[in-house]
Amino acid sequence: MPSILFGTQEFCIKLNSMQNKSIPVLIVGGGLTGLTATLFLLKQGIKTLLIERRGSTSIHPRARGFDVRTMELFRELQLDQAIVEAGKALAPAWGLYQGETLEQILQNIDPAKLKVNHPINFPGLEKLAAMSPVAGARCTQDLSEPILLQAAQERGADVRFNTRLLSFTQSNDCVTAIIQDTITGQEETITCQYLIAADGAGSPIRKTLQAATSGHGSYGHLLNIYFEADLGALVKGREFSICRITQPGLDGILTAINNSDKWVFHLYYDPAKGERPEDYTHERLEQLLQQLLGMPQLPVRIISVLPWQPTVSVVNDMQHGRILLAGDAAHQMTPYGGKGAATGVQDVQNLAWKLAMVLQQQAGAELLHTYSSERQPVGKQVAEMSGALADDKGLLNIPGFMKLVSSSTKEYNLDKMITMVGLPDFKYVSAAIIDNEQEEEPALLSAQPGTRVPHVWLQKEPQQVSTLDLTTQHLTLITDEAGTTWQPAAQQVAEALRIPLPVVTIRQAEWKSITRLQEGEVILVRPDGFVAWRQTLSTDAPGLLMQAVRKILALD
Repeated sequence: MPSILFGTQEFCIKLNSMQNKSIPVLIVGGGLTGLTATLFLLKQGIKTLLIERRGSTSIHPRARGFDVRTMELFRELQLDQAIVEAGKALAPAWGLYQGETLEQILQNIDPAKLKVNHPINFPGLEKLAAMSPVAGARCTQDLSEPILLQAAQERGADVRFNTRLLSFTQSNDCVTAIIQDTITGQEETITCQYLIAADGAGSPIRKTLQAATSGHGSYGHLLNIYFEADLGALVKGREFSICRITQPGLDGILTAINNSDKWVFHLYYDPAKGERPEDYTHERLEQLLQQLLGMPQLPVRIISVLPWQPTVSVVNDMQHGRILLAGDAAHQMTPYGGKGAATGVQDVQNLAWKLAMVLQQQAGAELLHTYSSERQPVGKQVAEMSGALADDKGLLNIPGFMKLVSSSTKEYNLDKMITMVGLPDFKYVSAAIIDNEQEEEPALLSAQPGTRVPHVWLQKEPQQVSTLDLTTQHLTLITDEAGTTWQPAAQQVAEALRIPLPVVTIRQAEWKSITRLQEGEVILVRPDGFVAWRQTLSTDAPGLLMQAVRKILALD
């Protein structure tokens, strides 16, 4: 297990003089979170080394979909269409059902009612779809990880599989890690400025740090059974996402993978009754699946079986010195609500620009403190929501889910559906946000400080351009044609602080209607697409802008 010690600056200098490999950021964990971290850091011009103890990307189809905000980030990386294409076979699989066998459930599904391919397109939710340039998408982890890996390698990433972290130490100035090639046994010392721990729910790094956590803990014990059975003809036109199947002594959830021959069943077992994973041989599981499907003659082949526990556990602090926890290493949640992978991807997008500006000496190191103050509450919120959707066996409580998203006065509870589809309805509160607004409940995504900049199409032909595309690389000012004083102010601040600070003028009436910006008013948007500051026109534009930028970048 990795060890942690606190050293000195002299120790880091000595290690470097011994010609050990030095890299700005070491990323431990090559799943969705780690690969996305690499891509966003590369986008900001930061070199990384990513290590993964496994020999390849995931072969198990976990994380079956990505919400709207996550697809926005994949769009920023120019990978959204590849994700959509890879998940085409799973795309129609929506809907929650329950019964005693799959055969019985399918008999009661009316194909005429299955007309949508994502909840954001449900009747009554049309206005949510207009708030983003993308929709959520179905794509399993075994298909999405290779897309991210290929993109990272093509863009110059150093990614090493079959490589594990043996130990790490940190000082005020660096992190020193010893890594090992698990095939050859060769060890190497890596010196880095920061280490991102994306090493999963069982994170050895988190355990070594003894990071304090809170949450419900385990909800139950399940077997994740990945199996092959030809059900394509049976489910065609009746594609589903989840079926809760319950029989005397048997309970679990069937999830679609490709709507044809690949499926996963999460089977509940009870250790208190002496039940153990090893008691469930492949032969026994094949018979149980035939029984649960209601098709005793159906050929079934077990591909893999993974025992697991749906868990809610969130670290209290995502930063420990120069080590930053992300994804499942920082917040474990049940799969219900589909926010696990999404939250990890959004973690590292929030972190990447901050790390880049600190490493490039454009921001103070205190900026990194806002990573935890912004992302930890979000992780906690969605983890608790996922726990509320689990029953005492750790299985999805379908009636509870429907109660959560429904309303007595309308077809859907809009607030809950916004969270479910993944529009970024949260508001960051941190030192990197200046919020002088008095409005307690501003309209969703209306350019208030701490919220994601609103989406408006600025151009659709020949190439689509959204307001979200304007702010992905640098701090960016957005104003209207009356805000001419902001251009020279931005130039003055940019030259003084030696940072890019572009100014964009938007004239569209739709933008003005959504943001309710006054004439000449400006918003300052961070590289992660979140509004950091909002200011009306002023005769002291340079002074106000300088003060705001210095505060946001922790330069004071």
